[in-house]
Amino acid sequence: MDIKRKPTRRDLLKVVAELQGLIGEAMGAHDNDRDPDAQLKVRQPLEKGFDLCIQAQSYDPPSE
Repeated sequence: MDIKRKPTRRDLLKVVAELQGLIGEAMGAHDNDRDPDAQLKVRQPLEKGFDLCIQAQSYDPPSE
């Protein structure tokens, strides 16, 4: 998802849905303890989710 303007409520709900998918992907990769690439498969969706959060909040002033 690419956010180019101040997000609406609908946009933020899309962000939440995408975050839910990324978190589920990371959880699934974490639970697969036989995969030698599990750490990478956990880290990638977490980084995407983190960047998405920053992007979604970039139109509002910092909060405490």
